[in-house]
Amino acid sequence: MRRLAAVVLLAAGWLLGGCAAIPAGVQGALRQLLDLRMTVRGAVDENAYYLFVLDTNGRDSEGPEVIAPLTNFLGNGRATGVYQHYVEYHQGQFELFRDQPEQEGQVVPPRVALGQPFSFDSGSSQGTLRCSLDLNKVEAQGGLKTNAADPDIQQIEINFITVNEIVLPGSLPPTPRQSDGLGTDGTNFITFRVNNGLVIGNTGLEQPGEFFGGQQLDAAYDLVDFRIEIRQGG
Repeated sequence: MRRLAAVVLLAAGWLLGGCAAIPAGVQGALRQLLDLRMTVRGAVDENAYYLFVLDTNGRDSEGPEVIAPLTNFLGNGRATGVYQHYVEYHQGQFELFRDQPEQEGQVVPPRVALGQPFSFDSGSSQGTLRCSLDLNKVEAQGGLKTNAADPDIQQIEINFITVNEIVLPGSLPPTPRQSDGLGTDGTNFITFRVNNGLVIGNTGLEQPGEFFGGQQLDAAYDLVDFRIEIRQGG
């Protein structure tokens, strides 16, 4: 795996509308919004899975990664490494989940749906997906906050992952299984501190025409651009 330190870029932000309830016990808190955007080379495949994968436990030596093309164990079929949450786009729907990667020989709790992100937007025909999370609602170790005493997220490791089909252990993979993430093999992730005003963009990390398992990725799964922004919301 390779950790990439965040770089603050001078770039214009984007704002999404939406509404969401603040959990009981933290009413009145200002929202701290994490805006995320990913773009693939072609139109989005509505039957595929597009994941904004977050490690929020504060340990910067680990993070989310693409499941290797030739691995014998496919885990949960989505991502490996370390993470506690992801926003999944599939068949026109955005959903935030609490989940963790499966390890061979270990039983982990099933993933838990936490509801829709604070806001979201699908420009899937143009290959771009956007969502925003209210970090004041998300618990660092997984799940949603229930009161103001729950610790705030201080640091995030993130990867943007595409998967053409979810294949679980014992299932036959599609031909070919396709997945992409940050870096040439999807095992890079970006580490950043949670500070308002942070903007991170693609500075050559993602290029069109990447390969997975020796085969060039189809345009619908080939990640070519991404953006991260943290801002204060009303």
